[in-house]
Amino acid sequence: MKNYLSKLPEYWCTSNNKKISCQEKIKILNDNIEELQNLANDILDEAILMGVDKSQYLNIMKEIILSTNSSLKSVE
Repeated sequence: MKNYLSKLPEYWCTSNNKKISCQEKIKILNDNIEELQNLANDILDEAILMGVDKSQYLNIMKEIILSTNSSLKSVE
């Protein structure tokens, strides 16, 4: 499923709002997002098979994404 493609930005930016130009970095990031989308879809399928409400699952996933954080500092 490639519905994540429409959600990807036209270009990725640094924290200083400069475009990321390295094609390898862009490819890795986009591949990681595709992997996350596929995993989220698989988990949703399993949850539905177990009888879990789809909207509850989506709310939990949204909260997980919104609370995602990194201990790394931005690298410029």
